[in-house]
Amino acid sequence: MDSFTDHLLTKTDYLSQRDNINPYTIEDGKVFDKKGKYLFDLEDFEKYEHLLYDRVTKCFISAGSMFCGFLHERRIIKTIVDEVAYELALDKVMKKGETRFLWAVHKRLMNEVILKDTDFTFDFEKATLSAIQKIMKKGDPLMISLYIKDWYPSGKGHLTFGSGYREDLNGKILGFILKDPFGKLLTNYKDHDGANSFIPLQDFKKAINGPSKAPCHIGFLQEKK
Repeated sequence: MDSFTDHLLTKTDYLSQRDNINPYTIEDGKVFDKKGKYLFDLEDFEKYEHLLYDRVTKCFISAGSMFCGFLHERRIIKTIVDEVAYELALDKVMKKGETRFLWAVHKRLMNEVILKDTDFTFDFEKATLSAIQKIMKKGDPLMISLYIKDWYPSGKGHLTFGSGYREDLNGKILGFILKDPFGKLLTNYKDHDGANSFIPLQDFKKAINGPSKAPCHIGFLQEKK
């Protein structure tokens, strides 16, 4: 008998940003980008594969689309918003000088386009354990940014979709469950399957504790007042 219970808050499809790999070619055992720039030798593919991903921006696309999947699952929106549609719509709402790194751009997309004719809005705030727990205990998944440098040295900020939590028999939180677009954090992303991966509480606290100049945030649904 398990000494814990997993609470999964959504069945929306897991989306991997690894499907968004940048185009590359292989010639004579060497890997080149789409412009023909040499990147690395094929034998070093595993070591340098991160160079083939626009990891920071594409994780926002995958996580944002998963959040939309949850909205569709709850019948809050009527249409599936896949990754291509999400990215195209995001490009349209960005103002001059803005990038997909900004939470404010995603908030604008959600509120002015995706949630426009609903009874809900999207908002974001600095990530705290208490806020994440409160939202999930209410029954909602949410977008969660992590600072992953301790597990993936070439990375920094990363966007995931919080899909649930684990608690012991006394109702104490043991950790959180993520649909992580890049794979499993605790394997240093060597395991590429990030669907509903469990992160123990201590690791999770560390992952949401980003630097003061680039703090981690959460994005969540709330009813219009």
